[in-house]
Amino acid sequence: MKKIVLFGAFDRYNYGDNLMPVLFQLFVEKYARHIFNDFEFEYVAISSSNLEKYSCYKTISINSIVNTLPSGSVIVVVGGEVLCCRNQSLFLHMQNSQFHHFFLKVFKKLLPRIFNWYAKSQYATYWEFPFIPLKSFFAHDIKVVFNTVGGDMSNLTQDELNDIKERIISSDYFSVRDKRTFNSFKSLGKETVLAPDSAYIMSDIINAKDLTAKISEPFLDRLPKSYFVFQAAPTKIGYSVKKCIFYIQELSKQAGQKVVLLPIGYASGHDDLYLLQKVHKALPENTVLLHNLTLWEIMYVIMKSKIYFGTSLHGAITAMSYSVPHFGLNRKITKLDEFLKDWSVYPFHQCYPLEDMAKLPALITDQNIANLTSKTTANIGKVKANYEQILQNIDNPN
Repeated sequence: MKKIVLFGAFDRYNYGDNLMPVLFQLFVEKYARHIFNDFEFEYVAISSSNLEKYSCYKTISINSIVNTLPSGSVIVVVGGEVLCCRNQSLFLHMQNSQFHHFFLKVFKKLLPRIFNWYAKSQYATYWEFPFIPLKSFFAHDIKVVFNTVGGDMSNLTQDELNDIKERIISSDYFSVRDKRTFNSFKSLGKETVLAPDSAYIMSDIINAKDLTAKISEPFLDRLPKSYFVFQAAPTKIGYSVKKCIFYIQELSKQAGQKVVLLPIGYASGHDDLYLLQKVHKALPENTVLLHNLTLWEIMYVIMKSKIYFGTSLHGAITAMSYSVPHFGLNRKITKLDEFLKDWSVYPFHQCYPLEDMAKLPALITDQNIANLTSKTTANIGKVKANYEQILQNIDNPN
């Protein structure tokens, strides 16, 4: 039987990366069940993995199917920031400890050629830029579709640009999630669709009642009746732990709200827990620390919050989808800041410095919540239209 291969960074536990294949299949189940008559789903990453305890799918490696993928199958590259990522850079985020991650970063800086050889021997596809497959890499005729991916070409050589151009032009459908990516790739001459990140569809597929049904009573009992969410990757927040503690305490006291500390990034180099543990230890009366959560638990915590503050793009997208006020932190996180500019509304349409957190709740009004809800409806419509175009490509035998 032909296969729909969902291909992305699903072999590490990171909320946004693992969320997208789950939502893709749920969309098909809700709107296009007939697809299952002709195709079966396969979940593929650079390496095989089993993250089912987090409500994620098992994956197999892309290299294992290169010669066996049946003719007529479709590879759907599911975004994140996957365009032009290199094998060796992705290898850095597959480590199980901060120490190992730091050691490899130093190794890469001091001995880049040896590091690249070592990384490719441990974790790599048969080609560089793993999430931009070329049809000729595969033994049989297939299609390649890009589903609201992100990235840029700023660090490529001319030979690499020529290679990337060939791969993308040969693809059957190319959609990107923000104007930053759109503008970076438009010079390639490939027809490109601009739509919000595919995960934005979540509230259309999983309403509040359905999501609550996925959450256990003991977990619900851990949550305050009213709370803000704070999430931050230690490498992205741009402030010391001491300053994070000070500004979170200021936010909690001024608003009279508990702050739920929510880890979303679990991959090495993104692990929020190290920072949030220190914050909770300093502020046990102001904060609640969560950890080891499933996809549904993370989604629920954000959906029920009064405000989401964070550095995670998919944390913000979850808030946007459920029309929850959201404030991105640190304008240097380009992919987050640009996405908010493209798809959100004032005052949620940009990132803010951490020291502004306590002032931000005062910007929220009934009118801009209404504007956010209206924008969310429009954005979900754009995501659905993008999905429908992808399904047409899958259904079309030519």
